[in-house]
Amino acid sequence: MKVVHLNPGDQTVAEITDEIQRLLVDGKRVAVTVAVEDELLSPQQAADRLGFSRQHVVRLINAGELAGQQMPGSSYWQIPAGSLLAFEQRRQAARERADAFSRSLDDLGAPLE
Repeated sequence: MKVVHLNPGDQTVAEITDEIQRLLVDGKRVAVTVAVEDELLSPQQAADRLGFSRQHVVRLINAGELAGQQMPGSSYWQIPAGSLLAFEQRRQAARERADAFSRSLDDLGAPLE
């Protein structure tokens, strides 16, 4: 997963377009998210993005795995888009580490059980 942060005046849009095109030519599936980094999402919006239930998103917030802020005097939560993207990056990195570890065990001839 590659996350690119753009600031006003950046000239990297062409680079991003080129990278997307390269991945598509290589037969890869590509998901592109365009978000204002400090945009606030509801737990349901975050859940839809992550493929989780709204309740699971609130559990992730309570466990400190996902940054969120509770509205004063309310039970309503808001999640910064940047926090959601960081969570997705951590999940992807963990998957990649697990895959590399599994490949290493295969290379060593470790039994399946």
